[in-house]
Parts: sequence; structure tokens; C-alpha cells
Amino acid sequence: MKFEETVVSFKVIVAGSSGGYAGPGRACSSYLLEHEDCRMALDLGSGALGNLLRYTDADTVDGLAISHLHYDHYMDIYGLLTARRFWEAQLPPLPILAPPGAAKHIGAVIYADNREAFMGCMDITDVVPGDDLEFAGFVVSAKPAQHIKNSFIYRVSVDGRTLCYSGDTDRCDALVEQAREADLFLCEATFTSEVPRKIPGHLTAKEAGETAAQAGVGRLLLTHVWPTLSGERAIEDARAAYDGPIDLAIEGLTLYVGPYPVAVT
Repeated sequence: MKFEETVVSFKVIVAGSSGGYAGPGRACSSYLLEHEDCRMALDLGSGALGNLLRYTDADTVDGLAISHLHYDHYMDIYGLLTARRFWEAQLPPLPILAPPGAAKHIGAVIYADNREAFMGCMDITDVVPGDDLEFAGFVVSAKPAQHIKNSFIYRVSVDGRTLCYSGDTDRCDALVEQAREADLFLCEATFTSEVPRKIPGHLTAKEAGETAAQAGVGRLLLTHVWPTLSGERAIEDARAAYDGPIDLAIEGLTLYVGPYPVAVT
């Protein structure tokens, strides 16, 4: 697919898109952002590492940002850190942006005699809401999500192009603020109109579309759809509220974040 001279800032590759648990052929939430030689992962849920490693090696990941500490958003960190720990050359600690308390949470399941060496493979920075942070070659800001305590909505920018990642959240002012005029809005759409009600702390696909319209985003990428629900229905629900471009996150989908229209592979 070709377009005339489109300047692109960075690309987003879906490594995991499933909500709650890994569905057939799907992994839990994970997205690889690439800009020039910089590679940053957003979340690394269960089953996602194998997909991520199709597009980058463990030693070339420059940073990992975790939205919150539910297993379907961070569990494959153990595999990534194990790969880096036993790499053919010694690697520096992996920069990780994570909710406060992440080190204790992640380290809790590591055997005591192995914990120090394992924890030395990462360098954790606590999320500070509202601050702009240079991280893994990108500028990242976070605001609290309406989910569990210490869950965050990320806004990631480089060269004037912006992505907003909802993580898991219910509707809230912070979500609209973080998504405002973002080029790409990567938004959970856990529930569709196939179910009569949602679980609080999450979004329906229609609510994702309504938020996209309210925030004036350039493109909406629906993700975290519950494995037993229809992705096609999610798009239909979102389209009822948002008339811009909509894609469904599936493993291997690549979006180029820049002026629209953009190439999709």
C-alpha cells in the first residue's frame, strides 16, 4: 500500500490484544513503539513476549512502560528479563516505567536466593502523574486511570506525533485529556453490545468511540476486547459514536503514526 510522501514519526506494532486472558491465537496486551533506533514496549501481558520477539530482540528493547499491575498487562516481564539476564553479552538493567510498588510486586514471586540477581536486570522508575518524562527515546506522560489503584493512562509523543494508550479504565476526564487530538488513540474496548452490562473500571467499544469523538483523535485503535466477544461488533459499536478511521488490534498489525491517511500493514 503506497501513499504520496507521508512523513511518519513512529510505528506501533500489536504484540498482544486480548482482554482479561489470552484467547485462541491471541496474547494479552502489549504494543511495540518504534522510532528510528528507539524501541519502547507498552505493557507486556501474558503470552505477548513471543509475539514481541518477532519484531525485536530482547537486547534491543529500550524500555517498558506498564499501565498497571494486573497480570494480563505485565506478566511476560519475567520472560523478557530472563532473556536479558542470560544474554550472550552483559546487558544494562532494562528501564521500566511502572506504578509505585512495582518492584515489590514483581519480585514477590521470585525465589529469595535468586531475587537480587533477577531484580538487578531492571531499573524501575515510578510513574509520577502529570510529569513529562523522556523515556526510551519518547516523551511520556501519565494520568491516573479509573481502574484499580495506581493504574495509568499514557500519552506518548515524539517529533510532534502523539499516541494515547488508555490501559484499562472506565470513563473519566483524564482519559479525554490524555487523548486530546492524539494522532492515534489506542483504547480498550473490553465489552461490546453483545453483553447487557459491563464490569466497572472498563470501557465498552461504544464508550471508546464516544471518547475518541470527544477528544478529537486522528485514528482509533480498539484493543483488549474480551476473547469471547466479536471484534467486528466492537468496530460497529465504536463507529456509531466516532466517524474517523477505526482499526481492531490484532497480533501483528502495524500502524504508522503520522499524517492521515497512513499505510497499514
